[in-house]
Amino acid sequence: MKKLSSIIILILSGIFLVQAQESLLWDYPVKPGTEEWKKFKTKKQMVEACQIPPEILKNISTPDLVTICINYPLFNDYIAYNDERMGVNAIIESINGFIALAQREDAVKELIRRYSDFPILEKIQKEPASKDYHIPYKLPFIELILSNNEFLGKFDCTKLEELRMIALKKYEDKLKNIEVYSLFNIKKTMLLLATIIDRQNSPKLSPEQKDMITSFIKHYNHCSYDLLTEISKIIIL
Repeated sequence: MKKLSSIIILILSGIFLVQAQESLLWDYPVKPGTEEWKKFKTKKQMVEACQIPPEILKNISTPDLVTICINYPLFNDYIAYNDERMGVNAIIESINGFIALAQREDAVKELIRRYSDFPILEKIQKEPASKDYHIPYKLPFIELILSNNEFLGKFDCTKLEELRMIALKKYEDKLKNIEVYSLFNIKKTMLLLATIIDRQNSPKLSPEQKDMITSFIKHYNHCSYDLLTEISKIIIL
């Protein structure tokens, strides 16, 4: 797993995958791949460069703040953690854009909309300069954000079901395009669906199925193939 993570980090490192919208009130002043970024000597310097000035942050709209968070230059840092969820949680707790987003009442609505609009590719984009190259890498990041209690904990029953249906469609579409979406990618959608189902505590599930959902969430990073197979059946019920 660590070897695989290292390979993925090398692939993604130095690539700022989403172009910021021109209308954004603020954009990251220094990005990976630029000469300015190469001058950073420590991770702390990189993180500090990604913090939004407080006087600007309070005036950024929620849609723009979601865009800024999705565009976070060091988003792929989560891959370096033994537990990817801890990696995403570290980002959410240390970057003031994410901290502010978690406090916005309309963040849930905007995150659902953005996730729903995120496309599923049917062909691999091999050129980093392609506008679609980032999509297969960025989508798992969004799914891990949505799986995080800081955000998912704010979803009411209606929003949870809405998110579940969107995630289920993403899951089905990824399975139709396995040339683009590996198990590494698909597992993030499975985690999001399992976490939603666990919160919904559906009476349609048997005690055994609920136990499997709980076990999958707990052992997500190192779950067995057999458990993964069973979860793939439960999340489509």
